[in-house]
Amino acid sequence: MNRFVSGLAVLCLLGACSGDGTNPFQEPVVEDDNPSTANSKFLFNIEDKLTMNDVSYDADDNVILINNLPFDGPSQRYLSDRTQGGVGLYKSIQTATTGQIQHFAVFMQNEDMQVAAAAGVNWIDYGYAGANVKRNTYRLPGGVGEYVYLGSYGGVRNRGDRSGTHIVTGDVRLLLDIFDFDENGDGEGDEILEGAIAGTIRNRIRTDAETGAVITRNLPTVSLTVVQYDPATLSFDGGIAVTNGSDGIWEGFIAGADGGSIGAYVNLEGTAEIQTVRYEVITWTDAVSGTSGEVLGYGSTSANDFDTIFDLVDAGVQVPLLVADTSGIPATATRTVTIEEILFESDGDARETGVLLTDQVPTP
Repeated sequence: MNRFVSGLAVLCLLGACSGDGTNPFQEPVVEDDNPSTANSKFLFNIEDKLTMNDVSYDADDNVILINNLPFDGPSQRYLSDRTQGGVGLYKSIQTATTGQIQHFAVFMQNEDMQVAAAAGVNWIDYGYAGANVKRNTYRLPGGVGEYVYLGSYGGVRNRGDRSGTHIVTGDVRLLLDIFDFDENGDGEGDEILEGAIAGTIRNRIRTDAETGAVITRNLPTVSLTVVQYDPATLSFDGGIAVTNGSDGIWEGFIAGADGGSIGAYVNLEGTAEIQTVRYEVITWTDAVSGTSGEVLGYGSTSANDFDTIFDLVDAGVQVPLLVADTSGIPATATRTVTIEEILFESDGDARETGVLLTDQVPTP
């Protein structure tokens, strides 16, 4: 009983129990009009708590200002924390009475574009988040018609069944073929085309948002699939496929006076952790003693049973090959070693909200 009362008291302190929309027992008050414009795309969906509606960068102080994310502090300022994989990581300001939920943001910019994504830490579900892609000028690149773009990806990842936030970074490669778009819009004469902007996010590394400690370097590659493309605004939207079964969307712009940049936001949802765990199986026969047997690297002790391995996978830890214990095999025995696999999936889901920014590779 005391534990429940204590937790209730903490929640009342955080929200002042005021009934004004800041009480954690109520939905926070957020602005619900989609702020996207021709040159600024927001990942915005009130039902999914994707509510960010403004982002700006203060180059003098190297801070970003983000609007419409509850409990990130009244100043809306996010201070530079570190750089990971070419992506700037920023964190909200917390005091004794404000900014009660720590938020993290990823941010990148070049001469043509600015991209940012952010999410909070201590929500019971995914919590509130958002992403934004902005550009200044835009024009298609001229010349050969096929182009390669290289750059970086940064995302903020939350579990739906627990608090805590991870930062994910990776390498982006996009392909653009401006002569290979087909008319396939939602209706006749809408001038929406479908075709050739595609790519991947590889070498995805996940770290603890607070400490920067690496959790895993083996996240699956993200495939950025066929898009619908508006030739009037050089904007696009498309689907996402990931080998672990997650899916999502990506939307963005071609930007720059010579089409030198492509930027986009990315939203992924799916099973939080999926991992194929490999383990040894050794069968042996000892002609000297006339005995034989089998030992397994999985399920033979409490150190490698289902519960132990599941907890590792569920925590995002990459499980190495589970080696069988050979201490009981006679030295004179002949052995046959095979590698078996077992698939582990966490019970909870995760959402990853991110952005990518790329530059065109010069054409020879």
